[in-house]
Amino acid sequence: MNRNVNTQVLIRQIVARLRCAVCNHHFGASDLKVIGNRENVWAIRADCRECRTQALVLAVIGGGKAQPMHSDLTPSDWERFKAAPPISEDDVIAIHQHLQEYAGDFSEILDEPLPEE
Repeated sequence: MNRNVNTQVLIRQIVARLRCAVCNHHFGASDLKVIGNRENVWAIRADCRECRTQALVLAVIGGGKAQPMHSDLTPSDWERFKAAPPISEDDVIAIHQHLQEYAGDFSEILDEPLPEE
């Protein structure tokens, strides 16, 4: 089976199960784009037509069974982000400007301080 056919089979299998983690909308094949792969790990971009969320899906294709999605977000985080408006270009520019002007130590704003160099 060639790579193009493998990609099509992969997308069909993922589409059959994949939903947006934010709004629970079911993805269609046109919502997914294969970014690339290395060995048995495929990177796929998922664009939700409903809430405009973009997600990176890493699919491990091999002899094992499907695994649950892993995330460091708590259920309350999901609810908070689900209700929040999408990040805008202005938001990105604002944080960029803030970071350019920030003169402090990033350890001050991190839960765990950066290791000493």
